[in-house]
Amino acid sequence: MEQVRTVTREFETGDKAVLHLEARSGSVIVEGRESDRVVVDAVVHVWTDLSTEADDAASVVERNMEQDGHRVIVRAPALRTDEDRGLFAMVGMRSSRIDFRVRVPQQTAVRVLSRSGAVQITHVEGAVQTEAMSGRVTVEDVRGDVAARTRSGQMMVERVAGNVAADARSGKVRIKEISGNVEVEARSGSLEVEGIGGSVRLSSSAGTVSVSHVAGKLLARSRAGTFRYRGRVCDDMDVEAHAGSITLAVDPDHPFFVDAESHHGSVRSDLPPRRDGGAPSAGGPKVKLRSRAGSIRLTRLD
Repeated sequence: MEQVRTVTREFETGDKAVLHLEARSGSVIVEGRESDRVVVDAVVHVWTDLSTEADDAASVVERNMEQDGHRVIVRAPALRTDEDRGLFAMVGMRSSRIDFRVRVPQQTAVRVLSRSGAVQITHVEGAVQTEAMSGRVTVEDVRGDVAARTRSGQMMVERVAGNVAADARSGKVRIKEISGNVEVEARSGSLEVEGIGGSVRLSSSAGTVSVSHVAGKLLARSRAGTFRYRGRVCDDMDVEAHAGSITLAVDPDHPFFVDAESHHGSVRSDLPPRRDGGAPSAGGPKVKLRSRAGSIRLTRLD
């Protein structure tokens, strides 16, 4: 049977803190708020018939929380399971886990490592680093640089006042409303990038890539999948698709130079060439488009 214990600890850190959390199995929620302390709630789920084992597990979890000045370190221990006692796991039996909810001062730098389970980090004003081996990663409303990595699971990073570096091996990736630069690698799964104040550098191995409204330079490489861009061309673009089409829906009132070539596909523009004073200046944006096996099309933004 499942037995549940809740462990709560508070650490007085001042209004600036650093959180380092290592989770094994279970969800992690980190939320910034106006406070001078870090509050950790750990909900321990243990599959055992003995209440003493659940109590012991909670004690071990509590002992793995410590403070060093303004730094709080939380490490999830390995929980004892039926398999540890030499029994065969029954079909449908749930494994033991620890769900963490951590409330931190807004000016907190956060680092979360998770083996299995969803990770959510919101409303902090420090740098964020997170890595999840399996599970959804969500980072929202952060005033600081973000570095996020997931091996299996969706990733969503939104409303960040800073730079973003993202790496996803498998799963959908969405990056939206970023004030700084974005560098992202998606190996398997769709990729959406929207509303970027700086430059974008992206690589996609397999999956549809959708990019819109980038204020800086854009460098994109796609091996297998379509590439789409929507919005004004504000700076140079370099887009290459090995096996897939390229479509740009742009604002024709902001002209640019274009160099488009497809080895095995058509190249089509619905935009008439600009003449006389309508051409871009000598220093205007340059758009380079290359497709090895797919069509290229430029059309009007609607």
